[in-house]
Amino acid sequence: MKQSRHSNRIRYVFGEDEVQYSLEDGAGRRSFSVPYTQISRDRQTLEERNSWLRNVGLLWMLLGAGLTVASYVGEGPFKLSFWVWVGAFCYAVYYFRRTKFTILPSDKGNLFVIEDADGPGVIQELESRRAAQFLREYDFIDEDETPAQQLRRFKWLQSEGALSEEEFEKRVGMIEAVAVPDGSADAQESSRLLN
Repeated sequence: MKQSRHSNRIRYVFGEDEVQYSLEDGAGRRSFSVPYTQISRDRQTLEERNSWLRNVGLLWMLLGAGLTVASYVGEGPFKLSFWVWVGAFCYAVYYFRRTKFTILPSDKGNLFVIEDADGPGVIQELESRRAAQFLREYDFIDEDETPAQQLRRFKWLQSEGALSEEEFEKRVGMIEAVAVPDGSADAQESSRLLN
């Protein structure tokens, strides 16, 4: 998938276990690959504007205001300086030309997603592949683990967004089915830990 807005060009190549990410903007280019499981569920936002346009717009408006005052107090007809209009135009472009991003932190760096029509699709693809990778790696019943350990793993998967509430309840039922074959004290303790 590709996104572009103003000077920002972002590219995502979705692999089986990792995404290849590339960002190119006016400051340069950065690219890296990161496994889906290393992408945080935390979301941040950023709004980018061109500060050069703001600075030059304010400078030209100030210059224009000075020239306008000079024409008012000096001899000759009063006239509004051309530089006021140029500065106002630059400042208006700065104010209205913005790029909003959703930032997904990862172990290798931030992944920027432009908030446009394609943005939700990119985030959804990353999240679904992240959940699928977590399930491939950690969604199993291990007879060597205690029921409490298994329950903690499934709770962690749920907190990472890989399991829904219904899927989590199914896993708890599977643990209980394996852990409570009879009425022994160990089985009763396992049942108590699960509940």
